[in-house]
Amino acid sequence: MSTLTLKSYQQAALDALRAFARSAQLKGPALAFGEQVGRPYNPDPFGEVPCICLRITTGGGKTLMAAHAVNVLAQEWRATDAPVAVWLVPSDTIRSQTLKALQTAGHPYREALEASYGAGVRVCVLEDLANIAPSDWGQRAVVVVATIQSFRIDDTDKRNVYSFSESFERHFKGCEAQRLRVLHDLPDAIVTAEEAAADSTGVLRGFVGQPRWSLTNWLALHEPLLIVDEAHNTKTDKSFTALKRLNPSAILELTATPIPSKTNVLYHVSAQELAAESMIKLPIALAEHPQGWQQAVFAAVQSQRALEGEALKDEAAGNGYVRPIVLFQAQNDNDEVPPAALRKHLEEELHIPKEQIKVATGDTRELEGLDLAARDCPVRYVITVQALREGWDCPFAYVLCSLQKLSSATAVEQLLGRVLRMPYASRRGREALNRAYAHVCEAKFSTAAHELADRLINNMGFEALDVASMVVQQSTLPLFDQNQPLSPFVPAPVATNFVAGSVPPELQAAPGIEVVQVAGEQTLVVTGHIGAEVEALLMAQVRGPKKQEQVRDKVAQHNALVAAQRAPASRGERFAPIPTLGYRSTPQGQLWPLEREAVLEAVELDLLTPEAIQLPGFQVVEQSNTFEIYLKDARVQLRAADASQIAFDYGSSTITADDLVRWLDQSLFQKLPEFTQGQRSSYFAAVVGHLMHERGIPLVTLAKVRFKLAQDIEARVGDLKDKAAKAQFRQLVLEEIWDIEPDWSRPLLFEANRYPVPAGSRYAGRYQFNKHFYPVQADLKDGGEEFLCAQLLDNHPKVKLWVRNLTTAPCGFALATSKGRFFPDFVAELMDGRIAVVEYKGAHLVNDPYEIEKRQIGELWARKSANRCLFGQIVKERDGLSMSQQLDALLA
Repeated sequence: MSTLTLKSYQQAALDALRAFARSAQLKGPALAFGEQVGRPYNPDPFGEVPCICLRITTGGGKTLMAAHAVNVLAQEWRATDAPVAVWLVPSDTIRSQTLKALQTAGHPYREALEASYGAGVRVCVLEDLANIAPSDWGQRAVVVVATIQSFRIDDTDKRNVYSFSESFERHFKGCEAQRLRVLHDLPDAIVTAEEAAADSTGVLRGFVGQPRWSLTNWLALHEPLLIVDEAHNTKTDKSFTALKRLNPSAILELTATPIPSKTNVLYHVSAQELAAESMIKLPIALAEHPQGWQQAVFAAVQSQRALEGEALKDEAAGNGYVRPIVLFQAQNDNDEVPPAALRKHLEEELHIPKEQIKVATGDTRELEGLDLAARDCPVRYVITVQALREGWDCPFAYVLCSLQKLSSATAVEQLLGRVLRMPYASRRGREALNRAYAHVCEAKFSTAAHELADRLINNMGFEALDVASMVVQQSTLPLFDQNQPLSPFVPAPVATNFVAGSVPPELQAAPGIEVVQVAGEQTLVVTGHIGAEVEALLMAQVRGPKKQEQVRDKVAQHNALVAAQRAPASRGERFAPIPTLGYRSTPQGQLWPLEREAVLEAVELDLLTPEAIQLPGFQVVEQSNTFEIYLKDARVQLRAADASQIAFDYGSSTITADDLVRWLDQSLFQKLPEFTQGQRSSYFAAVVGHLMHERGIPLVTLAKVRFKLAQDIEARVGDLKDKAAKAQFRQLVLEEIWDIEPDWSRPLLFEANRYPVPAGSRYAGRYQFNKHFYPVQADLKDGGEEFLCAQLLDNHPKVKLWVRNLTTAPCGFALATSKGRFFPDFVAELMDGRIAVVEYKGAHLVNDPYEIEKRQIGELWARKSANRCLFGQIVKERDGLSMSQQLDALLA
């Protein structure tokens, strides 16, 4: 098991990948993607080969997710225990770093692979492939780390991956002709007569019309899984040709900035998700210095010294060592402040010790070999110009000071990405250490904030709504004098420039519009929300669909910034605490959090009953290399796993029932942690025995469909637990054998910058909610019935603030049920201080047994709160009362 626990958003992204792969097995990639994401799937250029993307914002840990994704795709799509994965990265530097991490025992990336494939997993470079014994292929997982350039045809110096190589003789000679036929359909895979005639060695004369013994052909035979890092760099025809030539079974792309028209984004991680998991520092405290670069440098040095003082206090409180570092972006050599001049200024004018300053440019590499995180390292200031070494990371970078104009500075987003990362991915005890800092040579905060926002959005993968709450004016914060969270402040108004032609009177008269001269050209400066009418007038100022689309995008970004700035959380308001629900097993006992697990502890589940060992929905019919699964009235064909692979881990050439039982335990032990290994093994053996002897399914067939078998067993145990928990939950909780009461000592707190809604499931309608606590609303379909309920809350005179509740802990409010957790739709703070929890329910679900249980637990929570909390289940119409009337009655 990996020692590095996945963050909630990382697990959610992998769960989305797992769900897609399972569904794609049954329905194909296009239908599976459309149903799951709600957008059309782009099959170009890979057709039926699934090609999907996890959009991971800068700082999200995409390499760790990729390491876990190998097993997800291998199990759910390829149905194999020994996948071949080709891990493509954008450069040799990244390749070396990724390879080292995946090969190093104890590294989280390596542990992610070993958790699935054991210590025998092979991680190598292209040059080492021929050295892997032919017998290991198909028996051990193989991960090949390479650059995409290695497979691009125009890189003639690296075309040896396509060339005939006698080092692969022992691999190809053992292959059956039937298996080699797949290569005949691939371009440039077969030895041609012309190629043989041009071969001076004469080796190829006997291979005309046969597959070439090449590295790429050998990989193509195994239909590898492709992991493509920084995938936005591979959206060219040459890259597509190279990827198709590898004959992949699936392609997983990872990037922060996908090309929308060419990318199937399955899951998009937002900045709020990263901040909620302490992966990045938020907000970015931005300070502008119109007086000149000397002032910016001085302020950055002062920030470092103040932060180091905070870090010492933080360490004294037991939070670990941090030494804040400033990243200076100097000017070019022919400008006023190149690196040498900045270093001289730091040493002679600000009296910074020489050993605290290092220069990292193309010619000067003073960071080489330094461990910046070491306690004895003196470095506090790093000077660069364009970009630091690719892949370089510094967990102590806190302050960015750019002496270049943000509008023209190159690679400032790369430096900002370093500063945003949170040390040790753990929130610090001192509030000042939970933020990032930027000092820039700009005249206005609004100008600097806009330029910074553009970099965050266009180059780092953040959303406009995220960015609006990420950047705050540094002078408004209680930075170092007290350990406090953000205080209320009045932000500078969002102002956006638009092209102006002959401005019509109705546009000039619109609120928030100002016509100014910028660099001798007429420009429209817009502040405040841009409505549909003004947007149409702005679009009329330009011609051509491309320019109009740019205006539309600019309006959307502007409105997002305005909306985020207006949100109560951004203004420093506080949301009242919401009590969770607790229980006492004895009247004078301790109050414990009420969770389903507590109820299950009182249940003894017998897995060996005749009912438990049956899998009534599990039916298979073997058909050569596929098998059929019967789902209600439909039959679907899935790829069968290789039965011979299962014997490898257990040292036997003949599969036995015990081998299958051990494999099931290896696959399911993490998903069934409440049972001992003995309990699991006995249960799996009973299930396998029942399927073989009572149902007549041969052992070899069960081995081939073992991935589907594991899924059904997991689901069966889940059903058994649900049935047992339901009865126990009713007795202990709903019938109050336990003492149930709200727990005010452990309330849920809605905090600013802790609303981790995935970017792909946000409300995107035009209606502006005024009382929603956060700048965005989660999972709210424009015009739907839940949307109408949200409108009623937003406009109700008794509602002070409200939140579209998240469906994930720890940032969403939940009540325990027999099946797990129930996350109501809306949570509101009323004007009189009470808390109202509202659940909207379609009429067809009102009488569903589980919906009744959710309503009962909600009403119990409210009843026990001494009138401090309310709970209501709202429907479109009930007993002649409309939604509005039901809400009035609840909030009375």
